[in-house]
Amino acid sequence: MYVRFWHEAPMAVRAPFNDLQLMKVLKEYPHEKVAHAAQAAISRHLWYLSEHLIGLSLFDDRIDTETKKNMVQNFQCPKKQDFSRRIVLSDETPISNVDSFVTERTLDIFDVLTLDGKERAQLFLSKDPKTWKDDEVFITMRDRAINMKVVNDSAERAIALIERYNESITQNEDQKQYLLQIVAAHRKKLPTASKAAMMKGYK
Repeated sequence: MYVRFWHEAPMAVRAPFNDLQLMKVLKEYPHEKVAHAAQAAISRHLWYLSEHLIGLSLFDDRIDTETKKNMVQNFQCPKKQDFSRRIVLSDETPISNVDSFVTERTLDIFDVLTLDGKERAQLFLSKDPKTWKDDEVFITMRDRAINMKVVNDSAERAIALIERYNESITQNEDQKQYLLQIVAAHRKKLPTASKAAMMKGYK
């Protein structure tokens, strides 16, 4: 169930829609206790449903034209007073579509993607979403959005990898501390990771 969402986690433009889809799947999961625990965990990581980042869905090719039209219309909606960078969805919260999270604050995403982004985005936002794929401004912003890295996901995976590697070497705490001292001494002796530095350091 979770494999597809985990696999696509580093893809920023797919994150908002994936988050919603995963929450919908969990709501329909037959084992209530498991679903509730999973929802509670996932709901702490719904960064991409915020007013700012929900705009990345405009560059998700899975979002239909009608939804994108609604997103553009919702740019007229006032900013939420209880603004939060992370949306919290409870069991009672109805799971709606991505357009329902859009407000005028969502326009800020365009300034992140390019200089004067809000103004430049109007060149394609004023058109039918079906034609966006041929618009140069849209293409530029889409490419930059696609290349955005989901930093928190990469960091979590890196930490998990380091922990597994650390545990695979030794379970003895004294040995771990000794290993860290060796690494620290090695880095002090070779601050630059290059062949020239190694040749010089071990002469």
